[in-house]
Amino acid sequence: MIRYLPRLLMTIAILLASIPCAFAETRTISWDPVTTYTDNTLIEVGKTVSYTAYWTTDIGLSLPSLRTIGASLATTSTTFDPTVQGMTRGGTVYFTAKAVLNTGEESALSPGYAWVVPIVVPPPVLTAVAVSGPSSVNEGGTGTYTATGTWDNGTTAAITPTWSENSTYTTISTGGVLTAATVTANQTVTVTASYGGRTGTMSVTIVDVPAVLTSVAVSGPSSVNEGGTGTYTATGTWDNGTTAAISPTWSENSTYTTIGAGGLLTAATVTANQTVTVTASYGGRTGTMSVTIVDVPGPSPAVPKNIGISGPISSGTTEVWRLAWDPVTTYANDAPLEPGRTVRYTAYWTDDPALSAGSLRQLASLVSVPTVDFDPVARQMPVNQPAYLTVQSILDNGDRSSLAAGLEWVVANAGPVPPSGGSIIKK
Repeated sequence: MIRYLPRLLMTIAILLASIPCAFAETRTISWDPVTTYTDNTLIEVGKTVSYTAYWTTDIGLSLPSLRTIGASLATTSTTFDPTVQGMTRGGTVYFTAKAVLNTGEESALSPGYAWVVPIVVPPPVLTAVAVSGPSSVNEGGTGTYTATGTWDNGTTAAITPTWSENSTYTTISTGGVLTAATVTANQTVTVTASYGGRTGTMSVTIVDVPAVLTSVAVSGPSSVNEGGTGTYTATGTWDNGTTAAISPTWSENSTYTTIGAGGLLTAATVTANQTVTVTASYGGRTGTMSVTIVDVPGPSPAVPKNIGISGPISSGTTEVWRLAWDPVTTYANDAPLEPGRTVRYTAYWTDDPALSAGSLRQLASLVSVPTVDFDPVARQMPVNQPAYLTVQSILDNGDRSSLAAGLEWVVANAGPVPPSGGSIIKK
């Protein structure tokens, strides 16, 4: 039987980490580590002690009443939420713990430690929201608004509300920044802050300030994939220093693209990257942006399979051998090639089994049939040494497959010449 510490839970620390929202809180209980047996001898090196902590409303710590807070704990503390544990607020509970050796031996329960579960005061109720900020904003300008909440306990604090406004002349961001468009006369806007089921409002005047447009800037993606779209926006700058989003007349200078009235650029298919200039015209000013239409490589064709060699198919002064493989009819992802697509092949040989790019020598280039006939001597293949044959497929748009796995092949010589120069010698 393991010796438990007489004051195991008498030295318990109950710490509070309280979170007002939703009445959540956490407490931590801790105790002294167990290091001896009941006969006061030390627990041997190599044996480990874990702990199980309980709580109960029974001062007698009856086993059926125990509720586990933490089990198989390697540390001498554990954290719990009284509400989650089902502890009655204002009631008294008792904590206890036991130690367990890794051999399975267990201590008795430590004496119970009494604790009164604290009563949590409900959070205050929000009663009002007030909006603060400039009472007027110049057209093309911005104004920043803040909100303050008031609670039923009389406290006030800055809050982060949901912002809205009721005008086509303005927009407001999540941070409370009101942006005013150009107006032809002063306009009244209501700015609203919503928070915790309450709202606050403020009346703001958008002031018509005569100003001269000095420049137009275009924003949007610097590149658009072929067949894709990109949305562009324009910002005007006036001589009074204000800036605002504008709705310009859009144009572009390429046969590869079109652009709509809303700034949506649509790219056609290209065979190589193309540069397009997007232009926004507004109020006698223009802004431009250079955009790259990106040629997006399509899926590569499948790697040629079942490469084999046969022959010689002719002999004499030269021997011709035939390299053959299965025709490629799919992409690398096994999707079938579209009707009308054509595939050609380039065959190589190398003395490098890794098929390094610098070692490859062409046997045939861009052939349309899945065979290549070759003379190994004419191709300068070494005799009686391994050569490695491989093939690559190429689509009609230039997309290439990976190299096929190398086929090892040895060019054999014709054997030794017959003896010559015979003679008979008289002894």
